[in-house]
Amino acid sequence: MVALSLKKQYTLGELYSLADQCSHDYPATLARKIELLTEVQILLGRKAAEAVRDYKKKYAERKRVYAEAYIAAKNLREQRAELAVIELRIQEADAEADKVRWNNAVESNDQVINSLKYSLKVLLAEFGSSASGTR
Repeated sequence: MVALSLKKQYTLGELYSLADQCSHDYPATLARKIELLTEVQILLGRKAAEAVRDYKKKYAERKRVYAEAYIAAKNLREQRAELAVIELRIQEADAEADKVRWNNAVESNDQVINSLKYSLKVLLAEFGSSASGTR
């Protein structure tokens, strides 16, 4: 089977919508849901990586501006440098929050996938039992 990402670039919303349409009643549809959520995991991982990069860039920018303000100040260097980076600290906090949010989304989606894998295993066992008449 060709991976979804090779056919079309789906958005997170589209993938979640497709996954929500999959029934938990049959092994094939449950397996399809796991496949779709695995594609979601790839996109979430990319978003998490981008968020880490954005946070690190904001951190580096704040450190640079602080150092420049500190060097330029004649007196009260630390206070002037801190005043120079207040807005950057706020932006850095927002970037860190995004980083944590995307990392949490990756973890949460991973737990859902693992839960569905367990459900699939149970479902396959039930289908196997009923097929052999030992139910």
